[in-house]
Amino acid sequence: MRLLRVPRTTSYDLVLVVVILALTLLGIAMVYSASGIKALDALDEPRYFLGWQSLWAALGLVGMLAATRIDYHRYRMLALPLLVGALALLAAVLVPGLGTTVNGAARWLRAGPVGLQPAELAKLALILYLAFWLGARRDRIERGGTVIGFVVITGLVGALVFAEPDLGTAIVIGAIALAMYFVAGARLWMFAALALLSTVLAFAGALAHPERVERLMTFIDPWKDPRDAGYQAIQALYGLALGGLSGEGLGAGREKFGFLPFPYTDSIFAILGDELGLIGTLAVIMLFLVLAYRGVRIALRAPDAMGALIATGITTWLVFQAWVNMAVVASLIPMTGITLPFISYGGSSLCVGLIAVGILLNVGRQAARAPATVSRAPRRRRDGRARQPAARDRGGAARDRSRGGIPLPRWSSRARG
Repeated sequence: MRLLRVPRTTSYDLVLVVVILALTLLGIAMVYSASGIKALDALDEPRYFLGWQSLWAALGLVGMLAATRIDYHRYRMLALPLLVGALALLAAVLVPGLGTTVNGAARWLRAGPVGLQPAELAKLALILYLAFWLGARRDRIERGGTVIGFVVITGLVGALVFAEPDLGTAIVIGAIALAMYFVAGARLWMFAALALLSTVLAFAGALAHPERVERLMTFIDPWKDPRDAGYQAIQALYGLALGGLSGEGLGAGREKFGFLPFPYTDSIFAILGDELGLIGTLAVIMLFLVLAYRGVRIALRAPDAMGALIATGITTWLVFQAWVNMAVVASLIPMTGITLPFISYGGSSLCVGLIAVGILLNVGRQAARAPATVSRAPRRRRDGRARQPAARDRGGAARDRSRGGIPLPRWSSRARG
């Protein structure tokens, strides 16, 4: 008996859409709450940052909607120009007079009130380029033939970001690239070697700058200098503690009144804990966990390797960066200036992040459009017993046993035979 081919419903991942909308709306509310006092004091307009964040959110949602309608395979022709453009912008911020320096870091290009952070664009450009570059060389990855090229591409982007200086974003870029390289088919020992190299470089970069060494010492004991080096870490912990179970109420938090530095950017998760309490922080963590699950699900169901690599890169970027931000606020890792995706104030981060989600949704939509696999009922012997299919080759049987019978992703060449 032959089972009929049943077309699946063409649709987007609505769960993922709801998660992103919830994070974005919560971010707008938290930016208004965390920035209102500073905006009133400095600009006499408490809604200044609210207006800009709302505008960036609207533009980002339009970009996300457009990205969901564009076949992700079309980015193949744009991947290289987009990466070259991102590298040029990263180099431009290092040129005196072009880049805008804030708190000792040159990370922005500004034109009037509008600013662009090239590192955010570089993340998406690197993901798209690596997806097509690795996808076209999957037969060489297991033999290690792409290691040098991979290190050069990733290292160039990471080095320019590190030179700003922005070690936190450089670490996020390294995590994105490593995850994509592993999913592309790298052997475990190659992945471990590259991860070890990345870790050594990160520690070397941290120890090469006196301010970063001070952050490491502060992480070990923030109370050693509570009024200077350890001040931000301690105030962030106070923000989480003051909220208790249900928080002091939206807009009623106390840490934003001149106590906590960067309350609407790097430290916004502490303000969220102060005003929404443990319930609010756990809700945000749960939303990012759902984002991680849906992103992995899309990667496993992607129709080809390029789609799976794009989904892997975008999911790793958003979830890992969120973890770093929340871990910094909770003093689980040393202090680093990195934003919380969709929640922290910032036009570049919000717009590019939403467009990236649109691309992820397009990958998921094309996976949903793929026809269901045609299956046939097993043939039967003359005595009525089902005939077992013969093994194709020893290598395939060994691979199946090594994977413990776990089904391979749809895009895997091994799963296709």
